[in-house]
Amino acid sequence: MSVLDNFVEEMLKQEVPKAALIDRMLRGLRKERMPQFNVPPSKYTFESNLHGLMYDYQNGCVTISYKVANSVYPDLTISFNTFRVILEGLAVCIRKQKW
Repeated sequence: MSVLDNFVEEMLKQEVPKAALIDRMLRGLRKERMPQFNVPPSKYTFESNLHGLMYDYQNGCVTISYKVANSVYPDLTISFNTFRVILEGLAVCIRKQKW
């Protein structure tokens, strides 16, 4: 199992609706988010309960991290296009409840 498999499983869990988070992550791929001035600053662009996502707008890639225990799964970096396909597929599955 990889960090991507674990991320997909988390998004498809019925106990916590993830449609709004997926929508925000998709919008984040189109337009860079304004910086958040939190103390301490978050290293993630978006966070779910278990995963942190770092968007690299200059290189057009996303790094998915398992934030609960970094040593369990290695981080995965994928392109914006690939991540968009994954998120849109998850959104369709959640809407149609096909999993």
